[in-house]
Amino acid sequence: MLLTASDEALAAEPPERFGLAWLELMALSTLLGVLLVNLWGVSWRIFRDYDPLIMPAAVTGCVFCLWPFRRGLAALTELLNRSDGPARSVVSATLVLAVVLCLARLDPDWQRREPLALPQWLDWLRPAAKLYRVLLLMPMWGGWGMIIAVKFCRPTGRTEPQVAAFARGCGAAGAAACMAGLLLMSICYFHHLGLGGQICIPLVTVLAAIAGGAGLCRLDGAPTRRALLAGNVVTQMAFVVAYLAAR
Repeated sequence: MLLTASDEALAAEPPERFGLAWLELMALSTLLGVLLVNLWGVSWRIFRDYDPLIMPAAVTGCVFCLWPFRRGLAALTELLNRSDGPARSVVSATLVLAVVLCLARLDPDWQRREPLALPQWLDWLRPAAKLYRVLLLMPMWGGWGMIIAVKFCRPTGRTEPQVAAFARGCGAAGAAACMAGLLLMSICYFHHLGLGGQICIPLVTVLAAIAGGAGLCRLDGAPTRRALLAGNVVTQMAFVVAYLAAR
């Protein structure tokens, strides 16, 4: 509900339901990553695009923008441009174009060999096509971005009760454990990029999540749902851009 429900539907829910929402958010983000991976794979099998992968990127980008992260993109648009009218439409269109273009620059990188081989019974956890690793981790880093934002910006009177309960439910240990898991996955998934890529990609993502989330919360006057959703999208885009730069 934090990701996709309307403001009215969220406000109608008792705040105590959101005490463990951070766990559910990370679980859902993992499932969304799996969804993006399979959506890309099915799109490629249908359209058989090669270098650049325009149609898989377009299909995956459209689903990304129109369903699970639609409210996040709308929230980021509102925070970047408070006025209604053509200016906001331009900002929104620019964000959608940026998402699709970033996805279109992903490629399988089949030629890059893995320096560290996994046991055969674990090898399925590391997709051979490198772009699938990015798609899987994107939503997970975005979900963590929402969690870490409320660690640096405490709820105020402007924070929705449901978001305040979400913030109270996840302590520093939970946020650190989620980050540790994502760091481990990122280091393992980007081992083929060398030490520089393994360090730079998660480092840029963590800094973007903390600075972007805190900045958006302050821009909105409190850690509101709008600020957290916008921070989710910023974190995901920072992750993808960092990967493209390190690749």
